[in-house]
Amino acid sequence: MTDYPDHGYPHTADEAKEFLADLTFDDDAPEPDLPGPDTPVTVLRTVRLPFAMDQRIRAEAEHRGVSMSDLIRDFLVIELAMLDDDTPISRADARRALTAALANLHPVQHRPA
Repeated sequence: MTDYPDHGYPHTADEAKEFLADLTFDDDAPEPDLPGPDTPVTVLRTVRLPFAMDQRIRAEAEHRGVSMSDLIRDFLVIELAMLDDDTPISRADARRALTAALANLHPVQHRPA
């Protein structure tokens, strides 16, 4: 079993011949514009991951409502920022720091609960 749906593609040589015979081509169809010089370039990288890591990333991506590619890119951006000494902090670390800062405020500065 594969993760890819069939989409009705041919599976045999005879099915392929029939499929190709039914194709039509439109020579008058507009050609898409080429991307401009300022268009960001993306590069495809193949990375082998342990199965458990892949499943954990998949679950986290689903939890966040993003694709696995977006989540992995986010992880890489964070790690590269740390290498640049521009260290972003996690939401949990930010909350802990804010809670500690609020706990150390002078009593007059505390808001009533």
